[in-house]
Amino acid sequence: MKNRIINIVIFVVAILAVIVAIAFSFFSFDAEKKDSYVQVREIEAQTPEMVSDFENATLETLPAVIDKYQQEMQDRSTKLKDVQLEKDILYTYLQDLKNLDENTFETYKANFPARSEALFAKSENKQKYVDGFNGVKTYKDLEGYVNKMNDEYANIKQQYLIERNYIKSANALINKGIAIRDNASASKKATEFEALQTDLKSFGKSASLQNFFITLVYILGLGAAFLMVFFLLKNMVTDFKSSYKILVGLLFIVVVFFIGYLVGTPVLSPSAIKAGMSSSGYKMVNAAVFTVYICLLVAIVSIFATLIMNAVKNKN
Repeated sequence: MKNRIINIVIFVVAILAVIVAIAFSFFSFDAEKKDSYVQVREIEAQTPEMVSDFENATLETLPAVIDKYQQEMQDRSTKLKDVQLEKDILYTYLQDLKNLDENTFETYKANFPARSEALFAKSENKQKYVDGFNGVKTYKDLEGYVNKMNDEYANIKQQYLIERNYIKSANALINKGIAIRDNASASKKATEFEALQTDLKSFGKSASLQNFFITLVYILGLGAAFLMVFFLLKNMVTDFKSSYKILVGLLFIVVVFFIGYLVGTPVLSPSAIKAGMSSSGYKMVNAAVFTVYICLLVAIVSIFATLIMNAVKNKN
């Protein structure tokens, strides 16, 4: 009887999580406007005031709003080119280092002063790279230095992609505003502007709804996982002979979490960027979510399997 109650509790929590997930997938936002929704979320992650300015603008003030953010995007695009240059220089440098072997290392090191002058001529981190490589005394030391440079390159590339996607999204919104501003028909201009502002407001509501559903799913999922672990530990205390099964279950959760971390993307979402998360922290979140989903799936499958097996036994 006790095990049946436990199964029912876990089953109810799991089903609630599934229902919430399905409800979110159907009602969170219009699928036809998904790209626009994603673009607005990317803008809100960095400059939410831009979305607010377009929402609160009038047809008379729209040109000023467009001019303001056009200038801002031009400035950011100029800075992004500098980041891209630094990224490309570091990529070339890394290829130099990765192509070295025990036979070519000493030659490259001897020619490094001339190579660094040409390679880092436009780099803001020239001295840093020069000092870093000069600190690599032997070929055996090179691997650690390459790993360090790999991490630095990944960070620069990540920031570059985030900024590039943001500028692309912001320009998409600005271009919509320009199309409205330049429309010769006053009535069509008013209609399209009203539609744009309605979309922006609905995207804001959808984002709030999305956050609510995601939070609720995580709470329910973590609740199901907690119940699983709780009853596993309780059974381990009351029935020590079967503790090895409990340990196998806990080991399974650890392995699932590790797999979730390995397959998790380090590319930050707009909400993660807004929260100031690091790539490693975001991978930890991905791993936790992956673990929750797998635990939910295992719980549901095990419950149905138990019900079927009990039905078969009772029939016999």
